[in-house]
Amino acid sequence: MQLQNSSSKPSEDLSKNNLQDENMIVENSPAEAIQSWLVTKLSKQLSLNAKTIDVREPLTRYGLDSIDAVTLVGDLEDWLGCELPSTLLWDYPTIEKSAEYLVKEFDVSAAVSPVASSNVKDASDDKTEKVEASSKPSGWGGLWNRISGS
Repeated sequence: MQLQNSSSKPSEDLSKNNLQDENMIVENSPAEAIQSWLVTKLSKQLSLNAKTIDVREPLTRYGLDSIDAVTLVGDLEDWLGCELPSTLLWDYPTIEKSAEYLVKEFDVSAAVSPVASSNVKDASDDKTEKVEASSKPSGWGGLWNRISGS
């Protein structure tokens, strides 16, 4: 089935639009937001292309070991703001099953809301900001401290 573009060139290939859609993360539900977060984190942690990760495949398929799993659960706890079982990714061995479990068993709505998701920072970003703030000169009458909240 070929989609038709309503622009002046009806036969124009929509592959550019499809590419843009693939790069956009659409989160329609809390479970999808968690899946997206897990895919992003897993791809960074294991140096994988996020597009190659299937949320229905066992995480061990991608080389996730127990240390990586516990680290990922710790990051997930920080993001969601709640304590999670350290065995989460072994008990629910796919991203899809883990996300479904989290939505069912924990109140994750505040953490995965569109506003919260856009304001979520990586924990390493916070450390960088603290180092940068502490290395700023204290001159200018403490202006930097008032701006940065230090």
